[in-house]
Amino acid sequence: MRNGSCGMGAIAALGASVLMLGCGSGGGGGGNKTDSGTPLSPGGSGAFGIVTVGGKQKMYLPQPSAYYTPAGDATIAVVDVGVAGNGVAGAPALLTTIDLGTAEGVTATGGTSSVVIAASTQNNRIYFIDPTTDTVEKSITLDATYGVSSFSGGGGYVTGVAVDAESNKAYLSVWNGFAVVDLASETITGTIQVPPSENFGFDSANHRILAPFYDCGSAINSNSTSTASLTFCADYVDEAGDPMTDGLNIIDLADNNTVYTYQDPSATDPTAPLGEEPDSASADPTSGKIVVPSELQSYEYVLDLSKATFDKTKKSVTAPHVVIDATGADELTGVAIEPSSHIAFFESEGGGDMGAADLGTATATMSTYVHANLPSLPDASYWFNISDPHGIAVTTAMAGGHPVGFLVNSEYNWVARVDLQKLLSLPTTADVYDPTQLDVADASAAVTYLDATKAP
Repeated sequence: MRNGSCGMGAIAALGASVLMLGCGSGGGGGGNKTDSGTPLSPGGSGAFGIVTVGGKQKMYLPQPSAYYTPAGDATIAVVDVGVAGNGVAGAPALLTTIDLGTAEGVTATGGTSSVVIAASTQNNRIYFIDPTTDTVEKSITLDATYGVSSFSGGGGYVTGVAVDAESNKAYLSVWNGFAVVDLASETITGTIQVPPSENFGFDSANHRILAPFYDCGSAINSNSTSTASLTFCADYVDEAGDPMTDGLNIIDLADNNTVYTYQDPSATDPTAPLGEEPDSASADPTSGKIVVPSELQSYEYVLDLSKATFDKTKKSVTAPHVVIDATGADELTGVAIEPSSHIAFFESEGGGDMGAADLGTATATMSTYVHANLPSLPDASYWFNISDPHGIAVTTAMAGGHPVGFLVNSEYNWVARVDLQKLLSLPTTADVYDPTQLDVADASAAVTYLDATKAP
């Protein structure tokens, strides 16, 4: 519910040829289809695109300064995430390295088989990449009207990218909502004005964008002389009229892009109905369920939008939910849902752990949730996930059609490919500190490490 109204814009389902690494992005590639033939796309909370081109699934992985060219240009590693692996011993998977032509690096990518867009939290440059030749076609910059968002673990100019092949548009998560990019002209044509999201998700089957928010007032247009902050943050209120500090907006793409704000009057704090710092979101387009992690509460809220009530007059939405209690883990704030198996895949920010839950058997206790630490890397060093934007994705488009998850390590030089069904089938024990949590002692049998720095 809002005291006023925010600007709205156009956004649509993502194309079949792309899988996105979750908040900050969403995409297709799962191979499932709706009755109309529209490919389903798991919309997770990560920020790296995986595009199917020439029979290969190619991850576009931004590289840190250690991997810049001798001339000082920023780079992107193109990784074959479908390469035959040999478990945790590691498999070379680098297809090529893209020279971006400037020193301005990127932190998020997204695309289709026709175009990949790369952007950054740290600078205002946007790159357009041809995924067939893996070369930069063009770059543009955000103008001075764009500021930066700020969150507990990140924020900046662009926190995520989504590309829609059907409408030939892309969407960048920016300080005041979503910048709309026309791919034909490769220009920014407008803004969907909502509070900024640290990591966002999509539901391609139901045509919804999931935009969690918090710290709206911390977004500042630092490029302007007034360093102006957003004026519409206070427009988002609960049903009692109190300002919502932490929440979720759902943009209904099939209903003139109407923005609905999630409400739960029975919540402990209705101004933060999904807990404090809702960090990301992901959708299961086949069941209508979505997952929104609360970073400070360490809960995973599972909302059933197939049973939701959307009030167009109040611009509010309510829905039943259950909770995955992840307090025994290390803040599992990254999430992506594989839509054919209904498996939710989780990761911690900067930690060494992951988790999985079968949403098809979701109950109040979520007994199917399991937690595991990533095995040591081939060089015997510990695995650490990246922080923000998240590095997590899912797909069923691998050989054999098994649901697979992906994680990226903090050095951006390894990708973990995780067999999700195998992970859920491994022996578990009750956690010492939290008996309701099931721990996998050794997840090696479910993990294949892909070396993003070496060619096969």
